[in-house]
Amino acid sequence: MKKIKLWMLGLILLLALPLLLSFFPWLHVPRTVQFDAGLPYTEINGYKFHTEIFGKPEATPLIVVHGGPGGDYEYLRPLQNLSKDYRVIFYDQRGTGLSPRVDKKYLTVEQNLDDLKAIVEHFSNGNKVKLIGHSWGGMLVVGYLSQYPEKVSQAVVVEPGILYPESAKADVKIIKGSQTIGDAFALAQYVAMYPFVSKEDGQEGYDYVMTELMNRNKPGPPYQCEGQAMPPGIFKRGGYEAMNNTVKTVIDNPELFTYDLTEGISRYRGDLMLISSDCSAIGYAYQEKYHVPKLPAQTVHVKAAGMGHNMLTLNLEWSLKTIGAFFKPQ
Repeated sequence: MKKIKLWMLGLILLLALPLLLSFFPWLHVPRTVQFDAGLPYTEINGYKFHTEIFGKPEATPLIVVHGGPGGDYEYLRPLQNLSKDYRVIFYDQRGTGLSPRVDKKYLTVEQNLDDLKAIVEHFSNGNKVKLIGHSWGGMLVVGYLSQYPEKVSQAVVVEPGILYPESAKADVKIIKGSQTIGDAFALAQYVAMYPFVSKEDGQEGYDYVMTELMNRNKPGPPYQCEGQAMPPGIFKRGGYEAMNNTVKTVIDNPELFTYDLTEGISRYRGDLMLISSDCSAIGYAYQEKYHVPKLPAQTVHVKAAGMGHNMLTLNLEWSLKTIGAFFKPQ
């Protein structure tokens, strides 16, 4: 008798599910350029990158490479202030932000470097460009300089987390040490909302979870100074698969990171500035220990005093002044 009652209760809940769902508003993440024709994009090699471009067409191209993997460029948008001297180009990386979602076989370090190469070629008009890369974007810029040193006149790299296997182990240790029960609880909350996310390209559900996690923006350590936090809703749409197929596997097993993104960078003869912060766990001391010895001799290492990992967003005036002084108009 008890089993029959449980079976009937289960059947009632199943039949009532559509009615229950009707009381919940569907959750949405922003559409990509694949489905929203009003978004700006640049098509290169058959792929439509979500892009925004500021400055005069004839000005020297300055390409901004955002963090992640799986983030978007929205939090770096204030760097458009550099467009008074340069043609500033923002792009959402393949499978992230508002760029179209793709199969996971295209979400690799190699593909990201190939995409950066294609973007440089598209906007450079055969001339040298300038690059800014933050965090994961800094990793990509270093990897690009190692492969194509002759294409860049000046570059700024801001707190890359991993550049070669040894730094991968150190970075993963920091990440795992920063995880809390509160993080797990928040993740469970966001995952519970997965069924209520409206789906169009099929990846909205997990992208919603990742976007909520990115926008959770916990203040203070391990990446910000005490009391510092990113503005709410600063990220538009995360790319879960882009993160899962690159960094998550390394977090689970750092031995899987076999790249040396600095291999060949000694051939780079342009100007290079590394910016790292006071408060971040991968800040100045970390960069001095793991990354500075692998970078070219002409690298200028600048300490962002009293700042954290996201100084480009939270300390814009200082960042623009520092980068502007380094990028002398040519």
